[in-house]
Amino acid sequence: KCNIAGKYVICATQMLESMCENPLPTRAEMTDVANAVFDGADATMLSGETANGAFPAKAVATMAAIARNAEEGVNHCQVYNFIRDFTPMPVGTIEAVVACASKTAVDIPDLGCIVVFSESGYRANLCSKYRPRCPIVVITHNASVVKHCNSVFGQYAYHIPEPATWATETQYRQGAVEFAVAQRLCQPGAMVAVIGGVPQDVVMTKKAASSHVIPSFGITTAPGVFRKMARTGSTLINPAYAEESAVKTISLRSTAISLDEVFSPAAPVRKTKIVCTMGPKCWDEQTMAELIDAGMNVARFNFSHGDHEAHQGVLDRFRKVCAEKNSNCAVLLDTKGPEVRTAMLRNHEPIQLEKGQEIIVYAAGPDEYTTFEGYKTEEETKIGCSYAKLCQSVRPGNKLLFADGSLCIEVLEILDDRNLKGRVLNDKKLGERKNGNLPGVKVELDVLQPKDVDDIKNFACKNKMDFIAVSFVQTGEDVQNVRQILNENGGEDIQIISKIENEEGVANIDAILKYSDGIMVARGDLGMEIPSQKVALAQKMLITKANVAGRFAICATQMLESMCDNPLPTRAEMLDVANAVFDGADATMLSGETANGAFPAVAVSTMAAINANAELAKTSSASISFLRDFTQRPFTTIESAAASAAMGAVDCAAELIVVISGKGAAAKAMSKYRPPCPILVVTADAATARQTGAYFGQYAMKVDDLTSEKFAVDRFAPAITEAKALKLMKEWQGMKRTPSSLDLSKQPKPQTRGGNIIVIAGPDGGDADKHPVVSFL
Repeated sequence: KCNIAGKYVICATQMLESMCENPLPTRAEMTDVANAVFDGADATMLSGETANGAFPAKAVATMAAIARNAEEGVNHCQVYNFIRDFTPMPVGTIEAVVACASKTAVDIPDLGCIVVFSESGYRANLCSKYRPRCPIVVITHNASVVKHCNSVFGQYAYHIPEPATWATETQYRQGAVEFAVAQRLCQPGAMVAVIGGVPQDVVMTKKAASSHVIPSFGITTAPGVFRKMARTGSTLINPAYAEESAVKTISLRSTAISLDEVFSPAAPVRKTKIVCTMGPKCWDEQTMAELIDAGMNVARFNFSHGDHEAHQGVLDRFRKVCAEKNSNCAVLLDTKGPEVRTAMLRNHEPIQLEKGQEIIVYAAGPDEYTTFEGYKTEEETKIGCSYAKLCQSVRPGNKLLFADGSLCIEVLEILDDRNLKGRVLNDKKLGERKNGNLPGVKVELDVLQPKDVDDIKNFACKNKMDFIAVSFVQTGEDVQNVRQILNENGGEDIQIISKIENEEGVANIDAILKYSDGIMVARGDLGMEIPSQKVALAQKMLITKANVAGRFAICATQMLESMCDNPLPTRAEMLDVANAVFDGADATMLSGETANGAFPAVAVSTMAAINANAELAKTSSASISFLRDFTQRPFTTIESAAASAAMGAVDCAAELIVVISGKGAAAKAMSKYRPPCPILVVTADAATARQTGAYFGQYAMKVDDLTSEKFAVDRFAPAITEAKALKLMKEWQGMKRTPSSLDLSKQPKPQTRGGNIIVIAGPDGGDADKHPVVSFL
């Protein structure tokens, strides 16, 4: 509303709250700042981070970097058209001219800046309203306007000594353009849009002059030689990936919100699922039951910790609870994957590293790093690393991050095959076995280490788990190798989730999606492997690609991190979960919040409430149209039926979609198109029933045989009864259908009239996975 009204808006409170004590923000905070930019905020605000925090300047620099990079992900054409379309017409002459100038910034990608004469700030604010992609240089004599530029989108003030007139307009315009070039707001030689128009009569008073001007718009050129910027199309820092992308991934932020959604306590049936990590705080049967009741759909077993015996005990207890509660909750094995860690230290004592000191890093390798001992003496400091090919993979200028990024070492020189010299970039007390990340480096480690292969063969396949989350997937071939191992060991029904955690995985996402059942945006390591200010951009791109490909997407890491210790999340975390829903995630994930947190069930119920309310804002028709438009033609029969059913659900305000699906193919296609109502999946396959826990909108009805009867022939059929029991729809108190037209005047008025029901089944009312038929009840 502020954007359309042309008023500036500031987003505030707990945006980088963790930076009161830490030099890096959480993943939720990174995306919260970026999403404020995507929402249309003119400014973002820091509170305790600068007033009382330990890293005030670092917090400002971090927020500036995130905001600047988020602006690169804005679809400026879409934003301009949106604001213009919703602005009441007709507009005044000044706004019409300003809108034309702002449109030029859309039409000319290399426009350097917009220069606007604005004594009162009115024209400048109108220019900011339309969100041009380039800076706005405001020429003004008014000292208050100069200061106000600091709070309005895109504005930078050029202060002149006196109000501009016809006689001085050219002089001040030229000075403003030179100022823009000097301040690096505009490239030398670039085209510049100028919004002019000064008082016709210099004798007039200021009040009269402000309303008697001739607005104008033109194009000039900045001084200097123009050099076309190298647009990489990539958010990554590895030059190997910094090639111009042929097509940008366009994401749709399809929200429509009224006061009813904001103030009403009601929310629809939640369609976005929740993955919960098992850990000491939720290993007991009572807490497991509480998590299921609170909204858990998938239980995640983290095989970075624990052994098979311990995990087996947890799995057995969990399945016992699921059976008692008649729950179809799924189970997921998350592999440990390849890792880089620091080696041992002398006497097992941490060593203090100082900013600026030189350090030797020794590539001890996986076998030697548990015996090699690092040290710090007066002569030198040396630490070990578990990655054997470290010196072959990095080059001078690369950064090595250890201990969750709290230690940064810049590579200065490769000394030999196993030693490199680096410079420590910050003070840090370093301990043993600390995790490491190599941003911008392709790590030559197999995605499945021997432990992972054993975990898959002897635990996942043996226990018929529902999902495998494969850590650090980098190529489509990695996924194919995992599928081969599963197929050879009885795990054909186990679905593969590729965890995207580094640059290589982001760069190869299309090939990865081709062979995966779903992806996880694993923002923990991803936030180390790429700059923190790029995480929000990567998240949106990855989820959008998964949506279009018809693969489910899980958004993970630090979503409600503060709830490890507190019963309420921070404002940034609330918004992070909601924005994951807006981005198109099928599921959101809790890690330490349930595994080790003080309030595991409260964290789940909080996430469930945020998810359900975020779905209130989604506009299904826009989402369906977007996905149809970007899906490759020709459609399969199943996809065509699902897309049509989804739009039909919008058109007739359907309350429920029933899909009869043997192995889940028709149900997956239905979830892809994000219908506005729940999807009841009727299946005879136990694995398919449980796997609905990862897909948007799906709820399972497990039956013995799909051919035994027709499950959804009318409103009194078994599937409809089950949907009511699951509270997916209202109790139908309306009319029975008859072969002839109904005389509505003779029917008793229903107290609560249910909505329409859409059924996707086979020609005989059974399995729809091969030959779907769409019908309406």
